[in-house]
Amino acid sequence: MLAPAARRLLPSVRSLHTALNSLTHSDLAHFTTILPPSSILSTLSSPSPSSSQDLEQYNNDWMRKYHGSSTTVLKPKTTQQVSQIVKWCNQRRIGIVPQGGNTGLVGGSVPARDELILSLSNMNKIRSFDPVSGILVADAGCILQSLTDYVAPHNHVMPIDLGAKGSCQIGGNVATNAGGLRLLRYGSLHGTVLGLEVVLPDGTILDQLTTLRKDNTGYDLKQLFIGAEGTLGVITGVSILTPPAPQASNNVILALPSFKNVLPLYQIVKRQLSEILSAFEYIDRTAYDLAVKHGQGRALSDDEIQGAECFVLVETSGGRREHDAEKLSDLLENLMTADEPLITNGVMSQSPAQFSSLWALREGVTEAVSKEGKPYKYDISVPLTSFQDVVDNTREHLRSKGLLGDHAVKHVVGYGHVGDGNLHLNVVAAAYTPEIQAALEPYIYEVVASHRGSVSAEHGIGAMKTHALHYSKSDVSIALMRKIKDVFDPNGIMNPGKPIFQDVNGLAVKFFVQKDLPDNIQAELCETITALGGRVEAKVPRQGYILVQSGTAEEERLRLCWTSSDRPERHFVPYTYVEACKIAGMLLKQIFVEDGAPIGMHIHNSIANVNARAALSQRIMHCGGDPHASMQSARVILADPHTEVFGHLVKEYQGVPGKFIESYLWVKKCIEKSAVAYTPLVYKNPGGRRPGEERTQFTEEDEERLCNWIASKIPYKETGGRTGNRLYQQLCEQPKQSSDPEYAWVSRHTWQSWRERYKKNAARLDTMIAAIVDQKKPAQGEKGQYGYVRQPEAKPKRARKKRVKVTDAQAAMDELNDAVGLQIPAMPAIMGMQQDLQGPHGLQPDVFAPFPRPSVRRSPAEEEMDEEGSEWMVRIGDAEPPQWAKRKSGEELENRNEQKRARTSEPGPSAQPGLTPQALMAIANIHVIDQGIRDIANEFRFTVEEVQEYYDKCGEMGRTRMRFQKMREQLASFAEDE
Repeated sequence: MLAPAARRLLPSVRSLHTALNSLTHSDLAHFTTILPPSSILSTLSSPSPSSSQDLEQYNNDWMRKYHGSSTTVLKPKTTQQVSQIVKWCNQRRIGIVPQGGNTGLVGGSVPARDELILSLSNMNKIRSFDPVSGILVADAGCILQSLTDYVAPHNHVMPIDLGAKGSCQIGGNVATNAGGLRLLRYGSLHGTVLGLEVVLPDGTILDQLTTLRKDNTGYDLKQLFIGAEGTLGVITGVSILTPPAPQASNNVILALPSFKNVLPLYQIVKRQLSEILSAFEYIDRTAYDLAVKHGQGRALSDDEIQGAECFVLVETSGGRREHDAEKLSDLLENLMTADEPLITNGVMSQSPAQFSSLWALREGVTEAVSKEGKPYKYDISVPLTSFQDVVDNTREHLRSKGLLGDHAVKHVVGYGHVGDGNLHLNVVAAAYTPEIQAALEPYIYEVVASHRGSVSAEHGIGAMKTHALHYSKSDVSIALMRKIKDVFDPNGIMNPGKPIFQDVNGLAVKFFVQKDLPDNIQAELCETITALGGRVEAKVPRQGYILVQSGTAEEERLRLCWTSSDRPERHFVPYTYVEACKIAGMLLKQIFVEDGAPIGMHIHNSIANVNARAALSQRIMHCGGDPHASMQSARVILADPHTEVFGHLVKEYQGVPGKFIESYLWVKKCIEKSAVAYTPLVYKNPGGRRPGEERTQFTEEDEERLCNWIASKIPYKETGGRTGNRLYQQLCEQPKQSSDPEYAWVSRHTWQSWRERYKKNAARLDTMIAAIVDQKKPAQGEKGQYGYVRQPEAKPKRARKKRVKVTDAQAAMDELNDAVGLQIPAMPAIMGMQQDLQGPHGLQPDVFAPFPRPSVRRSPAEEEMDEEGSEWMVRIGDAEPPQWAKRKSGEELENRNEQKRARTSEPGPSAQPGLTPQALMAIANIHVIDQGIRDIANEFRFTVEEVQEYYDKCGEMGRTRMRFQKMREQLASFAEDE
């Protein structure tokens, strides 16, 4: 047995490092720039998406035990295409599942959720083959049988042979380090693979596709990817050594009276056949009978196998048929004529057809077991001496549990490869049930650990055995594997998958299934729980989950019998909880529980959508709550916040202790936070919070920090208000502007909450601020402080006035100004209006009146800079306000208005003699412009000064009219809104 420390399961090598993103339409659009439409299968495609049936063969394994929900399958043809796809997925954090022939037995090539499936079936080209050295270089998507057929005319064979050779791909064989039937003769893929081409998780292409057998320079990096199951990168090319094809092959099946004879027989066979021995397969009597029963062939007659307890198949492969046949015949003769025969009978193939039929018997055991019932398959490695003991002890263990018989477990069989210590332990049951699952696991894994064996000899870890990895590997080994994974794939995108049903210590979460559930539901639950790392118990566990069907009598009985305050970690959940956890990708925590009892919740009728109510109810039950409580007994009432009913409920129950009104979104927020946080019922001053957000209480430390902030900005209250929004907005901007942890406390509240805290406690906080100011005594005039008298600058800067370029029109205006003594601005003439106003002599002087341009008010900055001796002052206490802040008296305002009216109503003087024609023309133009400005002002009810000022800027009468027309329409609309 492993030490206790070694029995703790560290996170799986396939576990997710960070949350991964789902594939989107934009991602699919990017992939269309890399691959042609024929190489993309996706339910997201438009306008003709693929159906779910098209993706079914990729989302399910061949045993229909593991199921994914991927939306997209990509089929690249080149390594460069694979590199571009992987690089994009790494940047977008999209999970990738490399897939070959999908013939694995542990779910390693099936997506755990909705990851992108990268099928290599289109990468099926043979790049090169050297018939002299026997080195083959091929794409990873080449089918094993196709490669076998390709090298056969060159008198070579593939060093690996599997029952699924017609479907499996060489890249998948290497990624899983598949063993097969020829491992005894040719060794594992760690020795026959010479080089690999791998696309790393960041899109980098690692080209180690060497064709040399010897290379002793640095680390042999290819070994990391052999057996990594696609967790470190995508294998796109393989260089493999193919041995010469044997010129003569023969085989024989021998019947043995006892398993004790297997090991002595193996020693004799190795000694006498030596170099021509290529396989030594073990089959127990039950497995042999099942193969014969289900039509896999018959090697010996019933009389010949009478008294036989097990069988072995021996294969020889050599260079001379006569030589091999002679050695095999001598072996059989010696075995039959021995004083204590190790065998009872045997048969040797005499033709290629008989040779194939004997192998069909051995390879057909797997199919026969599946036809007999529902098999629990365990691919383990144990010492050869323990083969039969493991099978017999497992059978007796099931018998002791009362599970051996036609009603539960029909057969316990064993077969495998004696040459490499690989035992295939199969438990054939009538159906998959939680009781059988609980009886087998972890019993079998503990037996393997006691022999220091392996829980997976050749099938890999996949999704099936992640929870059992610690039975074969120590904590140190698993930690090193995780470090290697982090180096190659820091984002965790390659073949992601995590045992969801594991606790913080890495141990399997226990489940108990309600007994009267339909058998098909129980079987599916059992498979899913096991695949996700959990364990189904035959009895109610002390801590774990009891899966029930809501509303049944059995559920009521289970709750009555097994609900206990002493067992707060025992939870009752609907059986749909398993699927919900699988979809969520996590073990949903039981957060809606208080004092060991579910929190009562009532779903109000304001949530009118029936489907939404059902989904909300399921989500509450999955997290431990009771959504069926009445409105009176419920602790939480869930309602639609967008209806008036929500406000009425808040008012009705605001005085009821322990009663909370929540939005339907509150459930989702609690699940995301993995904690229950109630929303206060009364919002006298929400302080910037939205309904449903948690309210944070103020502390004395918060008030002290607030006072320090105000004291640094507005030390003296009489110099400025302390309730302005900007002061507190600046306070809340401090953490964003700087990463100084000094301001981390600010984010505890919103700026509205800080302001309201001061307003409601102004008298008390002002006293605290005064004490702080008295202690620090800040000097006046410091920058960044509010409410201080600004000191005059030593040398105030003067505003530089721009020099105006004098035009011909301006020159004419200057001449006119000198003649009449008026300041007339230069304005462009309005074409088309001059002709109408000209008399017989080209001018009508009696109607023209000069219109003086009103002075435009300058900006405060310009006025300040013009007054060198003035300084900007603020009012302090009861002192007299500065000149710029004084309001105009009523008499001054009245005089000013009379002056405006006088200027606008004065009759224009007659044309003065002595004016040049150019001056007279300018006067005519000015009069027309003035009249147009007055018309616009009167029509749209604005002052003449306002219209004149805008016209001076644009110089176009039509544009001026349109401007003030729009302004009047806008003002009219404001009045209507009010």
